[in-house]
Amino acid sequence: MTESIDTEQEDQIQEDIQLIQRIAERDSAAFQTFYQKYSGLIFAAISNVLNDHHDTEDVMQEVLVQLWNKAHLYEPRKGKPLTWLTTMARNRAIDRIRSKQRRSRLNDDFETENKKVQFEFEESGLEVLQEKERHSLIHNAVSKLNDDQREAIHLAYFSGLTQAEVADQLHEPLGTIKARIRRGVSRLETLIKPNVS
Repeated sequence: MTESIDTEQEDQIQEDIQLIQRIAERDSAAFQTFYQKYSGLIFAAISNVLNDHHDTEDVMQEVLVQLWNKAHLYEPRKGKPLTWLTTMARNRAIDRIRSKQRRSRLNDDFETENKKVQFEFEESGLEVLQEKERHSLIHNAVSKLNDDQREAIHLAYFSGLTQAEVADQLHEPLGTIKARIRRGVSRLETLIKPNVS
């Protein structure tokens, strides 16, 4: 009995490996089959990390695109196809959390800078105006960065990519991207401070 279960599992793994290999060759039918078999498990793996339906759907789409584009990178000796894909899904979910935290930190930094020199108003109309002015200030400051810094900061903070993903997308070394972002954020601080003092 145990032997027949083991054989069934082995057959299942081989079938999945073949599906991944066909996906790597741009076989949409294989992609659809794999999706029908495992989309529920992948969605659950992402949802367990994010605990947010909207974010889970977004990351699920990213993982499916990644499966289509990176199936050729799968190596059977390193593990089962499903393990490979759920690991990829979990990593994308963790990246989503990190990018949201980074965006939140950047917004908090700008908020803190602005609050140091702004009065507290009771009227909501004035608060709305302040918010618009802050956004305008940030966008104007970002537009004054050099092209490399602006592109790196836009991808990292406004598109939510990790620094490694930014480096990959721009075909630059990770160290270069980190330096660009660091210099860009430093420049933003110097551009914003004179405007809020």
